Amino acid sequence: MIFKSLKRSAIKKRIEAHLQKRVSNPGAVSKLTDIAVLIDASETIDIISILKLAGELGVNPDRVKVMGFVEEKKELEDKPEASYYNNKSFSLNGSVKRDSLQHFIDKDFDILINFYSENKLELNYVATLSKAKLKVGFAEVDHRINDLIIGGSSEQQGLFISELKKYLKILQII
Repeated sequence: MIFKSLKRSAIKKRIEAHLQKRVSNPGAVSKLTDIAVLIDASETIDIISILKLAGELGVNPDRVKVMGFVEEKKELEDKPEASYYNNKSFSLNGSVKRDSLQHFIDKDFDILINFYSENKLELNYVATLSKAKLKVGFAEVDHRINDLIIGGSSEQQGLFISELKKYLKILQII
C-alpha cells in the first residue's frame, strides 16, 4: 500500500513537471502521417471506428498506434490492433518499465488522440509524456494536457470524430 502511494506521488510530480515546461505548437503539424490513440480499456471503444477515422483523415491504418490502459492486474498481451499497459508498467519512481509503452511515448506522432473522458493518473501521465506534436482530447480531462479540447464524452464517438475532422480542416492539417 505504501509503495503504491509512493508510485502515485512520483507520477503526480512528474506530470506537474512536464506540464510546466510543456510548449504547445499545433502549427508543427502540416500533414497527417502518424496517429496515436490513447484509450481507457475499461470503456467500450470501437477500435475499428478509430481505424476508419484514420482512413477518413487520409492516414494509412498501418500508421495508427493504439495504446490502452488496463486497471486489472492480469498479464498484458500486445495485440496487432493495440498494445496495453497497467499500473505495473511503471517503477516506484514513476519511470516506464514496459518497452511497448516507452516506444509509444518516444515516437513523434503527428497527433495523439486522448480518447478517454475520465481523469486517471496513468492515462494522464502517458498523455503528458507523449512527444506527439498535437494532442487532442475531451473537455473532462485536465485541460493542460491537450492542445485541442472537444466537448462530449467517449460514448459519443461519432460526434467526437466529426468535430475532430472539422477542427483539423480549420487548422488546415487535412
